[in-house]
Amino acid sequence: ASVHELHSNADPLFGGNPPEPLPKYLGEMLETVKEYPAKEGVKVGLVFDGDSDRIAAVDGQGNFLSSQILIPILIDHLKSRRGYSGEIVKTISGSNLIPAVAKLNGLELYETAVGYKYIADRMQEAKVLLGGEESGGIGYGHHIPERDALMSALYVLEAVVASGLDLSDYYRSLQEKVGYFSEYDRIDLPLASMDVQAKLLDSLATAPPTEVAGKAVTHILDIDGYKLTLADESWLLIRFSGTEPVLRLYSEAKTLDEVHKHLHWAKDWASSFT
Repeated sequence: ASVHELHSNADPLFGGNPPEPLPKYLGEMLETVKEYPAKEGVKVGLVFDGDSDRIAAVDGQGNFLSSQILIPILIDHLKSRRGYSGEIVKTISGSNLIPAVAKLNGLELYETAVGYKYIADRMQEAKVLLGGEESGGIGYGHHIPERDALMSALYVLEAVVASGLDLSDYYRSLQEKVGYFSEYDRIDLPLASMDVQAKLLDSLATAPPTEVAGKAVTHILDIDGYKLTLADESWLLIRFSGTEPVLRLYSEAKTLDEVHKHLHWAKDWASSFT
């Protein structure tokens, strides 16, 4: 296989962009993978943050793939091909495809608050196969109780070679097997002050929303912020930064248009408290 490296030299400025595996910083990578001549087989791009604890990928068509897509692939590959077993640990901001693929492979699921420290704690308590968060941190109970993007990269490459599938095709095959199709996005909303945050928290605690963008709220999980499950099984998570007045909004739904409707609704709702 041929390997083409981007920004592999030591650079304290990281090429002029924040060293995060996010699509808005990866234009060069996406174009390079899209245009790179594939002599045979499939193409895959791998992206890391500055200290290689977070990972994202790029499929052969130059599409960005977050850990929401990589985690289900890794679960399926490690169980079905390597025969590994153990609990799957996800944070509440993780995709609903994760528990579906875990169930498909006969694995138990454990859900935590957002933050890899909670996943690491669980790894000390139980036999864990894999733990991952939507921001790209993935770790393995048989390795070390910490995020390791290089280990994840090796497993992703192994999954591509063993399956013979492009990463997006592998992901779609899992969606078809479990009958769950979704899109995901998130936004961060700066708040005017901590006073505004206090008002939002009080409203969520005493009078949480009963509908989101015209959809009834059927369940609320409040282990970290407020995760609102809607009538069509889509969801919206509203949580706050622990260090600054920032509201973090996450959503998963059947279409990206629905996801954005949920996020815009949440943004408008939060803005009414300023």
